[in-house]
Amino acid sequence: MHPLTFFRYIGVLPLLIVPVWAAGGAYKPWQTSFLWLCVWAWVCFFISPRSKETDRKKRLGQLIRDPLFWLAILFLGYLTLQYLNSGRIQVYDFDLNRYSYSPPAFPKLPWAITQAESLEMINWFAPALTLFLILRHSWSHLRPQILIWIVCLNGFLNALLAFVHTAMGWEYMYNLQKFGKDVYGTFGYPNHGAVYFILLFALAIGLMFRELLSEEAERDTPSLGFAFCWTPVFFLAANLSTSRAGILGAWLVLFLTIGSIALIAWPRVHPVQRIYGGITLFVLTSVLVAGFLLFTQPIHIRELQNATVNLNIYKEFDSRFFQVETAWAMWLDYPFYGVGGWGYRYFVSQYLPVEQWGRLGVGKANVHNDFIQFLAEFGLIGFSLMMGVFLPMICRQIRNFFRKPYDELSVWANPLRIACFWGLVILVLDSQFDIPLRSPAILIHAIFLLYFLEPHPEYQSVWSPAVDWKRLQPPLMGMKNRIWGVQPENQSLKEKNDR
Repeated sequence: MHPLTFFRYIGVLPLLIVPVWAAGGAYKPWQTSFLWLCVWAWVCFFISPRSKETDRKKRLGQLIRDPLFWLAILFLGYLTLQYLNSGRIQVYDFDLNRYSYSPPAFPKLPWAITQAESLEMINWFAPALTLFLILRHSWSHLRPQILIWIVCLNGFLNALLAFVHTAMGWEYMYNLQKFGKDVYGTFGYPNHGAVYFILLFALAIGLMFRELLSEEAERDTPSLGFAFCWTPVFFLAANLSTSRAGILGAWLVLFLTIGSIALIAWPRVHPVQRIYGGITLFVLTSVLVAGFLLFTQPIHIRELQNATVNLNIYKEFDSRFFQVETAWAMWLDYPFYGVGGWGYRYFVSQYLPVEQWGRLGVGKANVHNDFIQFLAEFGLIGFSLMMGVFLPMICRQIRNFFRKPYDELSVWANPLRIACFWGLVILVLDSQFDIPLRSPAILIHAIFLLYFLEPHPEYQSVWSPAVDWKRLQPPLMGMKNRIWGVQPENQSLKEKNDR
């Protein structure tokens, strides 16, 4: 391994590993290390040795000329202003006959309510932005296979802990640390743990199908073996979380990935391969269903039913949408700067009649719509800076969505991209009804999966243009010769010349 690449690995991997074991990054006392991880990642990025393609001075110049780097700096600077201009205290407003908060020290600057909670926003987004920028300037120098191995191994160990947690009936994290009323593995919120395992399930099943559908000479047997092991483990871990969204999301990723691959592969593979592929899909689905039925308890079946056949859409909509309306009204009152990180929970009671205060609680202190909550808390300025960092890449993937599968830039170019795409789609859908992006571990892994939609020499398209197999008669070339048992000397002169 080239020293340049080695430094990039040891810089970015702690960003992907540590937050997962620190309560998914959501426990404030354990967030103090996150900023130091960012410093370490940037130190490794800048001191990494020169290579034939670039040297330190050129790397620094490329970073400085990157507009997304400056947008990230501006966004973190904005969060820092909110932190420095926080410290408001609760006071009674006799004119309005209600409790309110003292004005910020500098009313014309971004502000927040408490320093500890506004600092939490910096601890969340600094690692995510650091990973995004370093991968942006290192992607061609890294081997995605190594990153997948380490990230999935980390998730595999976390899943084993979640299984032990469930089997032993632990109430505390690691059976030591009390964190919230529902703990799943290293996550203080089961829905966060479920989404984390859904993302890893998408990564593992995508890797598995990518290796299965690759030519034998290009297939990586260790990756295929690991993927066969990781796929059912992550699927089961998501289902054991007692999260309706997690259980339904895992099944959706499974069926959407299999369905997409089947639709693309059907006109491109030989009929015999279709039979083999159908048998493989049947066996895989049977194993996952059997694992679900074998290890799940009645509560998991009930949650799956509540998310499907027993789903009351009106009730779910009514119990959550009032929070979106409240956050929207809050943003209209504070359109530019918002109410600061975690500010929604402090102002929500002012937007609800007293008789509706009973609808609020620990969970309802969040909007349950990540993007609306970020808009209300960061305001138009902060939200635009945040989205401005990721929007170019998102728009590029939207364009790639409409490309043909055999196009190297297409989202559909290989099964790994397809599975990661559906994992991210489920994450975005879940963020409209829950708070997955308020977990740094999920935010970081979402960025990680987003980069696997980007082209890379190691994971090229595995598809060819569609073939009308009915018009082709044996003898055929290559792999199709072996299928039909045709020897090269029996091929026509034209086919030999084509070769």
